[in-house]
Amino acid sequence: MYDVVTSGYMSIDRIVKVDSPLKVGHTSIILNSDNTRPYYGGCPINVSYIMAKLGMNPLPLLRVGEDNDTLGFLQYLKDANVPLNGLKTIENESSSNCYIVSDRDNNHVTIFYPGAMDAKYASELPDEYFEDTRLALITVGSYNDNSEFYSKCQKHGIPIVFGTKLDYDAFPVSFLKEILLSSKIIFSNEHEREEINELMGIDEITDLFDMGKAELIVTTLGENGSECFEKTEQGIIHKKIKVCPTKSFVDATGAGDSYIAGFLYGYLNGYDTEASCQMGSVMASFIIEAVGCTTNAPDLKRFNQRLEEYKRNL
Repeated sequence: MYDVVTSGYMSIDRIVKVDSPLKVGHTSIILNSDNTRPYYGGCPINVSYIMAKLGMNPLPLLRVGEDNDTLGFLQYLKDANVPLNGLKTIENESSSNCYIVSDRDNNHVTIFYPGAMDAKYASELPDEYFEDTRLALITVGSYNDNSEFYSKCQKHGIPIVFGTKLDYDAFPVSFLKEILLSSKIIFSNEHEREEINELMGIDEITDLFDMGKAELIVTTLGENGSECFEKTEQGIIHKKIKVCPTKSFVDATGAGDSYIAGFLYGYLNGYDTEASCQMGSVMASFIIEAVGCTTNAPDLKRFNQRLEEYKRNL
């Protein structure tokens, strides 16, 4: 049994930090010497990698190319015990890759090449991936891939977790609305929550409870922590979760994905919603302490040590 099957773009990232914002006709000085180092990521990979490090069994569904960078990427997955059953290689193509350029204020510009994850390579997914899994995580990917993944989830009755990314190429409006109404758990940040409210014509995000299948809605609030809304027979339960302190703030890239991974670890192991959110907060605190979306991902022992410290100080 897989704990969660994940969809979306994988990416081999190169992170470039510049001294000043990008401007036409202006040369920006690169600050980090590791600007050519590949970091492995992408929403489904970040979540799968972190959960595997905690001893869970996630299955990312992805396509890779035949380029040299892919060899390091596959080894990185193997080292964390991420299953590779859902991997497909595209001949004469490279894996998805991108350059993430950020300035001193942490403003980002991302340049992305879809490579093997391009929509033109999308194909039908085997039913076997969906026959024995507990949850399905939908993140940003090509519309063709998202549509196929979603249809398989519906066919096999798998509860959907939506890691909101408001990319209207990946999720055309009608499709996005359908996913929001079909998802059991919805994650977003504050900006995405406001846009969802506007898109769905609602005043509060909790209105989705009466419109669709949502049972849990979680919003991350940056340095202000997070909050969750849970639909119960007694009504809607609202909890605010404090941010977990970090040893240092280095890079916020991947923090949202790590929160999802920590939350799903708790949720799938039977913890209540508040405790699962606390686990999400703790996991995010590790990731922002190093460059890269999973560079500082902890094993279960380190994770539990910080979790206990966090809970003692609440």
